[in-house]
Amino acid sequence: MIQSRSGGLYYGWRVLIALFLAGFMVYGGGLYSFVLFVVPLTQEFHWNRAATGGLVTAFWLSAPLILLGGFGIKRFGATHMLIAGILLEATCVALLSTVSSFWQMYALRAAMGFGKIIFAVTLPYSVSRWFSRHYSFGLGITWSGWHVGGMVLAPVTGWIIAHFGWRAACLSIAVGLITIGLIPTLLTQRARSPRLLGLGLDGDPIDPSVDPRKPEADETPRGSLGDLLRSPMFWLLAVLTLLVYITYSGLLTHQGAIVEGAGFTAALASLVLGSTAGFAAVGSLSVGWILDRASLRNVGVALCALLLIGALSLLWVNRAHSAAALVSYASCFGFVIGGSDLYFVAFLRQRFPHVSVAYSYSAWYFCQILTLLLGGPAAGLMFDLTGNYDRTLGMLAGSAALALLLSLVIVRPAKLAQG
Repeated sequence: MIQSRSGGLYYGWRVLIALFLAGFMVYGGGLYSFVLFVVPLTQEFHWNRAATGGLVTAFWLSAPLILLGGFGIKRFGATHMLIAGILLEATCVALLSTVSSFWQMYALRAAMGFGKIIFAVTLPYSVSRWFSRHYSFGLGITWSGWHVGGMVLAPVTGWIIAHFGWRAACLSIAVGLITIGLIPTLLTQRARSPRLLGLGLDGDPIDPSVDPRKPEADETPRGSLGDLLRSPMFWLLAVLTLLVYITYSGLLTHQGAIVEGAGFTAALASLVLGSTAGFAAVGSLSVGWILDRASLRNVGVALCALLLIGALSLLWVNRAHSAAALVSYASCFGFVIGGSDLYFVAFLRQRFPHVSVAYSYSAWYFCQILTLLLGGPAAGLMFDLTGNYDRTLGMLAGSAALALLLSLVIVRPAKLAQG
């Protein structure tokens, strides 16, 4: 383990622990657990499923504002945005327990999504201020908190709803956001960078000729959004993002209907499919560790291959009622959920070293969220047109296959990378 000069734990690892806990609550409580609110809200207010389901997807309405993430970090600072995002989500989820109007809930849910965006866009940049050699692994630790949060908090939230009601569950999530998510983040802000502790990135010795009191050169994000948008390589990456996440979104949106339609009991389906969050956490940690040591090209190819296997496994489930295929789907797809974002961030850092991840991640994240929003409805439209999931899953598998082919050529020597 990397240590500071005094022999203790490198402070950057403490920052990662705080970010892990923050993501545990922001995503585990704000996104994963909120799916469980659909049924009690439908029962209490007699809203249709389209309306209550819309409360879940309203979390993504502020997606276009992601593009302003780099500007926000430059103007307000990553730490202030991180704290503001957690506070906004905690406030909104607490207020949800006090309202009964659909449009009030919808507005609060959209505001929660804005808080999530403010929080999420800061993470790659925050990790880059502490780590270089261990950057991908550090980001993997941070993002694994999202999936561990879903794995832990979803059943806890379900228990609270069953025994005390959905309003009590809202207040419990709000309390957790403050105590588990916000307080550790505040406690780790005594230093904003390793240089203030007399260290370099990853806890390495700092150049003795550098004044430790001098602000770091990259405290203000480098480059601009325009530097990315003028690059053909970024648009090639956007195409790969479209292919990967159209499959990702389609599988995630329709997996429940497909599994139940294949004849599995709800209990077994929930057990196996719920394990995707656990596999996603493993994927985040594993891919983060591997990216710091292995070829970026090989990692991308492996993830696209697993995505293809996941899509074909779900097709197998739909056609043959196979428990083995269900396990294959949950493990392969869950691993991709946890590792895919890390791969794309590593790609951005490698191919655009002159542009801060504050800008590059914001631009790429916009492409990802837009695809996630469209992927589920696109797969649903295919089902409506064909009347079965075989062709829908065939389309999603085809998208994954194209992503696999593109991943074989997109990471090339500098000739392509200099676009």
